[in-house]
Amino acid sequence: MEEILNQEQIGALLQKARTSTSAVKPAVKADGKDGGKDNEQEQKASSFDLRQSMQLSPSQTRSITAVQDSFARGFGDALSAYLRAGFEVKLASIEQIAYSEFMSRLPDLTYFASLRIPSLGACALLQADLALILQIVDMLLGGSGKDQTEARDLTEIEEDVFESVAQLLCRELKSAWRGVREIEFEFDERHKEARSVRLMPASEKVLSVTFDVTLMEAQSKFTVGFPSALSASLLREAAIEMPFSEPSNSQKDRARLQEALLNSRFDTELVLPPSPVSVREVFKLQPGSVLVLEVRATEPIHLNVAGKNMFLAAPVGCGSQRGAQVEKVLSIAPDKDGK
Repeated sequence: MEEILNQEQIGALLQKARTSTSAVKPAVKADGKDGGKDNEQEQKASSFDLRQSMQLSPSQTRSITAVQDSFARGFGDALSAYLRAGFEVKLASIEQIAYSEFMSRLPDLTYFASLRIPSLGACALLQADLALILQIVDMLLGGSGKDQTEARDLTEIEEDVFESVAQLLCRELKSAWRGVREIEFEFDERHKEARSVRLMPASEKVLSVTFDVTLMEAQSKFTVGFPSALSASLLREAAIEMPFSEPSNSQKDRARLQEALLNSRFDTELVLPPSPVSVREVFKLQPGSVLVLEVRATEPIHLNVAGKNMFLAAPVGCGSQRGAQVEKVLSIAPDKDGK
């Protein structure tokens, strides 16, 4: 006869099922015995973090990185010209998080503003260190741009002054995103009570992009948060392009590029350093005249490659041709003007 379980026995079985480490029976071996410890590791349950579903794939990260790198270069160059000082922007990190988590990371004292995206009926988020904002405002008002000694909030006048920089940032965002789709960014407003602002649902995904900034040797950061409606456009674009992309071999590509560069040609010239000569001396010059320059005959002269001073060399004869014997390698790092 079948055994009929009472309510107490049923409750005990349910409790045992809830506390079990696995709801699957161990596999049975060919000899009729269960797998025991052999299957224990396979059957053991593990926890799952739902936030992992927001993580970006490598292909998506590459597409987003390309757009954000373009923005970093454009914004850095534009603001350098605007401030007449070196302003370097580099992409630091990219992650996809919930809006509630994005807001929870905001410092108590910070610059937080919204940027309208009219075509989507949504907004992007801008967060920056106040020290960076104060430094930029100080330079725009004619100051030296030295680091502020104490953290403080902006005055209304300082907010109005910085708004021109925020509008410049919006223009560079539009330019960087143009390769994906035509998007208009407009400065909306600054929110002083940042933590209490509800610009989108708490669970909505935000593409959080952080940039490292160097201005007058001072290090700082700012972050731009893009709404899911916009980031989805870029992710869809990545999904469409990926099947048609060819696998790249970076080492092979570098070797091919190096070979192409080694076969390229540049104009070279041996150039004497500038030497002042009076008009009287020039006026007296005739065929066969010797003009004495303020350069010692034993000193090497510049060997320029593509207009750049790269070597110090001495003129020598190579059979029926002239040559340059390199004596010293000069620095080829760009100068302050970027030349």
